Amino acid sequence: MKKLLFVLLFIPFIGNAQDHQLPEHFSCLEYFMGNWESETTGKAGKGIGKQSFAKEMNGRYITLNVETKFEPSEKYPEGELHIDKGYISYDGFRKKIIYRQFNIEGYVNQYVLDNSKEGIFVFETEAVENVPKGFRARITFEIVDENTFKEGFELAAPGKDYSGCIYNTWTRVKK
Repeated sequence: MKKLLFVLLFIPFIGNAQDHQLPEHFSCLEYFMGNWESETTGKAGKGIGKQSFAKEMNGRYITLNVETKFEPSEKYPEGELHIDKGYISYDGFRKKIIYRQFNIEGYVNQYVLDNSKEGIFVFETEAVENVPKGFRARITFEIVDENTFKEGFELAAPGKDYSGCIYNTWTRVKK
């Protein structure tokens, strides 16, 4: 009887421990799951970064955790630290993948995955917080090989074209 009670109590935990597959609408993002390291260049200078993509809540969401440390500069003698947290979801009514990004600087960007093709994923903002009206942002992920992808972050002032801000080359961290 004790064995039966033990089994019944722990069956729910066994089910939750399984690695859930991403839903079909996220299958295009399966490549990115895991931990990554980068070399970064951009307006803030050179830096190194780490990033993780993880499935959450039975694969219903994908979380991103990004941290980049830039080399010391005149403005930041200790070096600038950029942190952002992201949540990717699927809007079933629009049939679109949505990426919400929360930055340490206080900016919040809501991107929609659009204009993508095989191996290239383009997220463009549809809403921004704490930025003057009319500003836009775009993130592009380009798969290079099975363990490397490039990322570009671009900004556009109102009425202007996008210009490069930060570029990363991400390498998969081996387990």
